[in-house]
Amino acid sequence: MTYSEALRYIERLHGRGICPGLSRMEAALEAVGHPERQLRVVHVAGTNGKGSTAAMIAAVATAADYKVGLYTSPAVTTTADTITINGRPIPEEAFASLTAELAAAAGDLTEFEFVTLLTLVWFARERVELAVIECGLGGAEDATNVFPAPLCAVFTPISLDHTRLLGETVEEIAAQKAGIIKAPCAVVSSPEQSPEALGVLFGYAAAQGLTVRVPASGRQVPPLGMSGAHQQKNAQTALETLSALSEKGFTFTEDQIANGLAHLALPCRQERIREHILLDGGHNPQAAEALAAQINTLWGHTGVVLLVGMLADKDVAAYARILQPHCVKVFCCTPDHPDRALAAAALATHYDDAAIIPDISQAVVAARQYADTHNLPLIIGGSFYLAAAARRVLCEN
Repeated sequence: MTYSEALRYIERLHGRGICPGLSRMEAALEAVGHPERQLRVVHVAGTNGKGSTAAMIAAVATAADYKVGLYTSPAVTTTADTITINGRPIPEEAFASLTAELAAAAGDLTEFEFVTLLTLVWFARERVELAVIECGLGGAEDATNVFPAPLCAVFTPISLDHTRLLGETVEEIAAQKAGIIKAPCAVVSSPEQSPEALGVLFGYAAAQGLTVRVPASGRQVPPLGMSGAHQQKNAQTALETLSALSEKGFTFTEDQIANGLAHLALPCRQERIREHILLDGGHNPQAAEALAAQINTLWGHTGVVLLVGMLADKDVAAYARILQPHCVKVFCCTPDHPDRALAAAALATHYDDAAIIPDISQAVVAARQYADTHNLPLIIGGSFYLAAAARRVLCEN
């Protein structure tokens, strides 16, 4: 099997959709010898910031000369780029050979379950010293929740998202995510956690004789390679997790911490592409608030051009309400998702006099031309599916 054939095989699994539950993963892991039992894991759940927080933890541990596996989602560049060791994606040859090997054990795994299985097998065979694993969706029934007990269960801010699957209230969603807490792990929460979510986390931890570590909101953070005020809070959560790991035998110097955080950059997370183009995959009201704050920091109140595309199951109205006041012009397109994409015309009803250009490539060209002509910044956001596709268009031109 070639790398391209492996990608096509995994893409075909996409049609199986999202199927919560661990029975399929447990059967597949049994078939391949339980690689998850060989790993020392930091497990990261939450609604916003979990990918950035996971990457910060991995970056510092890498700077400290540990062999560190990092697994994040969704794919921003390619599926293989979500699986890295010390910042380097899984080699194409390894990705292809593992896909061919594991297809026989895949059964009826979904796309995410299969990629998770492949990741765990690769990390175990490469003998990573620390595996930093981001939950895909929720926690208790997420495909990544297969470890006997992680070293640390980490929770970034929890808010309303994926309510159809996780629950209608913050408390219900927090209860789902709290399912990754397994004694004797350390439990770490963001300093921005809501009282409702924090109460649930405290309850789940206490039931297993554990306490929840919450960093002080004023904790000093070294300079960050990632932009956005919200990243300060993610860094505080990462630093608290590193402190917990230090109590479990890992060692991190101040220089290693500073070096890891200073050189970390992630695509499509308030990523600057050229001086006046900002890409952001955030898709809920909290992400919109963070993006609005960054717009004010970078460009004040001059106004921006927004190219937006969203999935239908997101809080589209709230996202628009937060960002509309910053926009001189809005372009709406349709993200590249076969099942959940919101049509550009439907999205445009939430904005004032928005241009409707469903095709992403055409929308990028039109929005960029408008921004250049009027000497305005261009913001591309609302979905990682849009941000990733737009990034490819921009990098090719």
